[in-house]
Amino acid sequence: MFRKGPVRHIDGGYRVDVDAAHRRVLADLISQLRDEVMGNAGDDRFRRLFPVAYHEDPDHDGEYQRLMHGELLASRLDAITTALTTLGRDAQSDSIDINDAELDAMMRSFNDLRLVLGTLLDVHEDDHIEPPADDPAFAHFQLYGYLGWLLEWLVQAQQEARDDR
Repeated sequence: MFRKGPVRHIDGGYRVDVDAAHRRVLADLISQLRDEVMGNAGDDRFRRLFPVAYHEDPDHDGEYQRLMHGELLASRLDAITTALTTLGRDAQSDSIDINDAELDAMMRSFNDLRLVLGTLLDVHEDDHIEPPADDPAFAHFQLYGYLGWLLEWLVQAQQEARDDR
């Protein structure tokens, strides 16, 4: 199947055609996310990364958070580390080849970044907000959309690989 997009399934993995400058920006944003999550994981900005498990029972939720928060945090940080290594590879090339684990780490990291950005922008599931270009949040909404677009291509490439197996 012929598709025009930034990610495609190839023999042995995936090819990501995102120019080196954009990959550096994405890596910088993911690094900032890592630093913020490590220092402020209980902050309300990260509520979508560490969601409430028991809405009706604060005691059960507190116990769940006590037991699972460290594991969730470690899993997110592992994905971020892999994504940063992957995005930094072949720094002068506008294309990188990645494997399944790297694709998964990129998807998880981009999604985490998008979740935090969506929280800051107060985006809800059925919102289709496109602010005017002079809105102070315009660039953040553009980034939110770009991350969604990249995620869509990553998921499609992963599905294509599964279909080929």
